[in-house]
Amino acid sequence: MKVRTFFICTLIFILTACSSNNVATQEQPSAPKKESSESTNKQPILKEEVNLSVSLDSLKKMSGGTLTNDLSYEEDSSELETNPELPSSLSAKLPDSLEKLSKEANKLKDYQKGLLTLLSSPNYPTAIEKAEKYESPFEEPYLPDPTVQKEDNQEAPKKAIILLDASSSMLLESNGEQKMTTAKKAVKSFAQTIGNDSDVSLLVYGHKGSEADEDKQLSCTGIEEVYPMASYEKAEFQKSINAFESKGWTPLAAAIEKADKMSQTYDSATTIYIVSDGAETCDGDPVAASKKLSANGHTVNIIGFDVDAEAENQLKEVADAGNGEYFQADSPDDLKQTIEYEWLPSMGDLAWAHTMAPNGWEISDEYKKAEQAPRELFHISKREAFRIDEAIKMMEENGWMTDQQATELKDWNNERRNAFYELYQQLGEENRDKVNTQAEQIRKDIQDWVENMEKLKEESGN
Repeated sequence: MKVRTFFICTLIFILTACSSNNVATQEQPSAPKKESSESTNKQPILKEEVNLSVSLDSLKKMSGGTLTNDLSYEEDSSELETNPELPSSLSAKLPDSLEKLSKEANKLKDYQKGLLTLLSSPNYPTAIEKAEKYESPFEEPYLPDPTVQKEDNQEAPKKAIILLDASSSMLLESNGEQKMTTAKKAVKSFAQTIGNDSDVSLLVYGHKGSEADEDKQLSCTGIEEVYPMASYEKAEFQKSINAFESKGWTPLAAAIEKADKMSQTYDSATTIYIVSDGAETCDGDPVAASKKLSANGHTVNIIGFDVDAEAENQLKEVADAGNGEYFQADSPDDLKQTIEYEWLPSMGDLAWAHTMAPNGWEISDEYKKAEQAPRELFHISKREAFRIDEAIKMMEENGWMTDQQATELKDWNNERRNAFYELYQQLGEENRDKVNTQAEQIRKDIQDWVENMEKLKEESGN
């Protein structure tokens, strides 16, 4: 009896333990299976939406290849070296992707789409946008109207210092154009015109640091003579005015003080021309600075460009203290007309007029700039074509395509190169046409003005 009882208890214990183990086994979550190298790359290479055409529309929508999407624009648009090599990172990834492509591709077009899916450039949209946004930079000359009566029949000063406000407020827009862009255009034309009779200097302020409090000291002391007092040289002046951007605070008083200090070294009186859109923000006293400058025999004229009432009041006081005049310009056209009819002296000499039109050297130099973005597009395409050539060679050597397929793909890649070259030529020609059109218009405007001036001279008996 004892033996039987013991046996039954033992059997029950064993069954219970087994049952518990089974439950535990069923409830225990299984460890995740490690995927094989094949299962980690399940995404197909071929994509139906790949556009094989070479056109502006298709390239604007093209995204970078899965293996080349991180190419920087600077790297991708630089000229291809003589004996190029694939980057080591790309060389390491390429074989596996090409082998997989060979398994997916059934026809030639599949290989073409696959190669672009893997190796196309991400930078075509940027290059095309740069090319299409290009505008010829020649400045429209100011051609004074002799029929407009000017007060006191003012003469051009022997020395002219132009003070240009480049504070952060000049980043705002006026009539759809950034105020700094408008002001630079106006100052370029003004300097070119008055530079026929006057030595010119360009002083800029507000272009250092930023508008942040921690940059106030840097910005308020960063006043710079970017074009030293000298006879006007068009290329150098334009280079100087293009070398800075609007950034910081407005040290108007300190800028006038610097102009005063510069003027003390000259042998003749100086006229100061200020283009500004705001009041002093660097704790200086521009009225006192202007009064001191005028006491030394110099004059301060100011154009307030799209200013508020508070700034206008201060700028008026500065001009009054500087024994000069204040003019208000609320738009780009106002700024141009104010300079032309208020700041420029009456000019009857026609000999200098032709110098205001772009000459052959300037046009040739501008052609290079006009063609820069189209050329970058072509460099991008050449680098892409090289990557595709290397991929075809690799697939051919590994037997992942037939010799016939390799030949046809090489032909396709060459045709694609030629299509890109034609696109480069087209964009370059369009931009050169912009240069020619504007240069021709300026020449025509000047010729019309000269003829009008000569006619007025005849009528007046001069």
